[in-house]
Amino acid sequence: MEVDVWGSREFVEKTFEKLKNEFLQESVEAARVQEPQPLLQGVTFTEYLAEEAKKIGREPDMLKGYEKILLIGYYLYMVEKRDFTYDDVEKLKEEARLSGLENPRQYMSILIRKGYVSETGVEGGKKIFKMLRRGLQYVESGFREIETQV
Repeated sequence: MEVDVWGSREFVEKTFEKLKNEFLQESVEAARVQEPQPLLQGVTFTEYLAEEAKKIGREPDMLKGYEKILLIGYYLYMVEKRDFTYDDVEKLKEEARLSGLENPRQYMSILIRKGYVSETGVEGGKKIFKMLRRGLQYVESGFREIETQV
């Protein structure tokens, strides 16, 4: 960002300092991780999905495939405190009657590439996936990219 301020030295320094503080404040607030909202025990994935869709302003079936998988992973992380598998995606997709998840492996590769999810290993012949901080932030922000600056 570039800023030009004209005037007396005192005015320029005061204005520059004010603008710098406002910019830094906004940057810090944008990068701040929101505290996860505690989910009520006993909330089904279907109920959770309906509530999240309302917050985001889109119907569940209008979400991108990888966003649906992120919501599944986020739900399991927050409610059941565990990682997830393709079987979990299939089960919760069926429970919520979600469309558009015919090829979850394609979406999972997108999530891994974007750094939202990582493959943590294999258990019982099934791949296990873990929600990463960036993925949690992406869900909590309503699927808006959060840029963190160092």
